[in-house]
Amino acid sequence: MSTALLEEDEFAGRDSMGLRVVSEKTETEEQAFKKYLKLLFVFVPILGLSLAIATYVTAKYVGGETIMQVKFHFLRQYQLGYVFLAAWLIGLARAAVALLANSARAAARLDRPDQHVYKIMDASGSLKSAPYVLMATTGAVGRFNRTQRAAYNMDESLPCFLVNTLLASSVFGPVTLLPLLLYCYGRLSFTVKYKKSLKERGAGFLPSMIGEKWIEGLVLLSAIKSLTGL
Repeated sequence: MSTALLEEDEFAGRDSMGLRVVSEKTETEEQAFKKYLKLLFVFVPILGLSLAIATYVTAKYVGGETIMQVKFHFLRQYQLGYVFLAAWLIGLARAAVALLANSARAAARLDRPDQHVYKIMDASGSLKSAPYVLMATTGAVGRFNRTQRAAYNMDESLPCFLVNTLLASSVFGPVTLLPLLLYCYGRLSFTVKYKKSLKERGAGFLPSMIGEKWIEGLVLLSAIKSLTGL
């Protein structure tokens, strides 16, 4: 076992209950809410739709305009644009839930990969003030917990992502493989980096997020064109 693993301190930065120690960098729930509101409801939708528009324009210039126009005509004729819009709105609702959960996490001072805080329910006995029960974060057990969390993180968004992928590919065909492959690479990278360190996971998550929101953007663009005829 490497020296780095042996020197991991599981209790660094934690208070007596196991939560993050309050510092100048500690976010309030309000600060976290504003941060995630901008990320999930401004930056991410704009990014996804921008990538989708760029994809559509590029596809037109490489000979895919005719087949896509036929598909959009079919969607308009049978009012299927509402299917695409409904799927996108479900993703928006999920983003709202994530917004509330992440802002509440800041106030709770609960670090990842933990998703819950467990308390021994002893009202007056010797365990009344016992520390919270949280995940082990060091050594082989910590690496397993972080890897497992990466797997669950993928599972949580997979139903929406699968629906969006099927809808987007029904219009954009093989072009959908571009964001899909980016998503797959990002998920694998996210898991490997998360296993190695909590701090490194973000670099892996970014490409998966871009791929996921790219496909969401294709679904939204399909809904807009189908419902408005633009």
